[in-house]
Amino acid sequence: MKSIFKFHAECGRQGTLHGLFIAEKSHVGKLIESKIEVYFGEVLGKHSEIFGEMSDSDIEFVTDDQLSVQVVEKHNLCFGFNPFEQSVVNFDYESIGLKDENEDGDGTTVKDIIEKMLSV
Repeated sequence: MKSIFKFHAECGRQGTLHGLFIAEKSHVGKLIESKIEVYFGEVLGKHSEIFGEMSDSDIEFVTDDQLSVQVVEKHNLCFGFNPFEQSVVNFDYESIGLKDENEDGDGTTVKDIIEKMLSV
């Protein structure tokens, strides 16, 4: 079931990442459980290199009310950073039967990896 989540990651003195996104509860649970290092890149300035594991303090459940989810989707109200749209670092793609496509520029996203993990 799709749900609405807030994303809030403190990155020390470099700044903070925020976002509002829609995802499946099972996907968020698997992301936190798996300890995948999500890579955001240099989003807080040159040489910032922001990445890390997601925790309960980074992702907050807002609601699974389907009318609310529909309104957010219909009016494109998601904003900021969505960890599922990012790539990963230090991950063994072959362990779940995926090829690391990041070097080719295609990029396997966190969502791709989580979906593969949940399908096994």
